[in-house]
Amino acid sequence: MRMLYFILLFSLAIENAAAQLAPNSTLEHFLKQAFYANINAERVVLNHIGIEAVEVSNGYLVTAVLEGYPAHAADIRRGDVIEMADGNPFHPIESFNSLRDRSGNFLPKHEEHILVLSRANDSMELSVIPVFENLYNSYRSATANSVLQFSAGNKTIGYIRFWALSRATTDIINYRALLRELSGTDGIIFDFRNSLGFLDPQHLDLVFPTRDNYFTYALEKNSYMRFAEDSPVSETSPYRKPIAVLLNRDTKGGTELFAYQLKKLQRVITLGEATRGEIGAYLFQDLRNGEEFYIDGQPFRDNAIIPEQLIPFPYENTERGDPQFDAAINALLGII
Repeated sequence: MRMLYFILLFSLAIENAAAQLAPNSTLEHFLKQAFYANINAERVVLNHIGIEAVEVSNGYLVTAVLEGYPAHAADIRRGDVIEMADGNPFHPIESFNSLRDRSGNFLPKHEEHILVLSRANDSMELSVIPVFENLYNSYRSATANSVLQFSAGNKTIGYIRFWALSRATTDIINYRALLRELSGTDGIIFDFRNSLGFLDPQHLDLVFPTRDNYFTYALEKNSYMRFAEDSPVSETSPYRKPIAVLLNRDTKGGTELFAYQLKKLQRVITLGEATRGEIGAYLFQDLRNGEEFYIDGQPFRDNAIIPEQLIPFPYENTERGDPQFDAAINALLGII
C-alpha cells in the first residue's frame, strides 16, 4: 500500500502524558505533540495564554500571539519580553502548570496571574487568566478567530492567518467555510508566519482551479509521486482573485509547501522573510540517513522560499505597526 509521506510521525516519539515530558519542555514541544497525536484524547492539555516565545537573557521574547486567547485580550504583543509571573521568573509552561494529578497530567488552574513585561524601554504589569486546552485545538481556533474583512481605498481586503494546517476532514471543511466568508473580497492576505502543519491537496483546491500543476514529491530522485493524487478532488469553488502571502523564518512544514505551490499562480505575491527550508524536520519520519526530499525534481532540504518582496521584521521590533502586513495591503492594491 502506498505510504503518504505527509502524515508520517515525527522522528522522535513524543509521549502523551505530561509526567513523561521533560521538565523544561517548550511550547513548541507541546505543539508538535498535539499535531502528531492520532486522536484528541492523546493530546496534552495544558494551561497557556496563547503565545509563541523564545528565551532571551531577561525572560521570554514573544514572537507571536494567537488571536482570541488571553495574551491577545491582555494586549501582549509580538516583541514584548515577559520577565516575571507572580513574582517569579516567567516560563511559558511552568508559570501556569504547577498542579498535576497522580498520573502527572496537568490540571486546570483558572486563576489570575500577574505578568511583568518590558516593551521597548517601558516596564508594565498585566493580568491574564490562562485557558486549559491542547494546542491543536488552540491553533485551529486562532485560525478561525483571525479572519478579517476591511476596506482599503475603494476595495475590500480579506485576511486569514493559517496558524496550522490540519488534514482532518472536519478542518478542511472549516477552511472552506472560512474562505467562503471572504469570497466577496477583492483580494486576500494569507498569513503563514509562525505556522506549521500538514498539507493536503484539498487545501490547494481552495485557490487552484485545477490540479494540473500540483507538485511532485519523492524521497528517492527517480520515484516521484503526484501530490494531486493524495486525496480526492474536493467539490469547492476556488478563490480566483489576487492573494498576498506573508512568510517568515518560522513558516514551516505544510504551510511552507503551500507557499511553494502558491508561487506558481501569477495572481499571488509573496512578502516578508525567507523560510528556512526545514520541512523535513516537521513532516517526515526519518531524513537522517542521507535521504533527500525532492519537490518537482529539486531537493527541498535547506532550500528556503525567498519572497518576491523581502521585508525584514525582527521579533525584537516593538513598534505598534506591522510593516509586512502593510506591504501586503499595498501589493494587493497594486494588483486588483
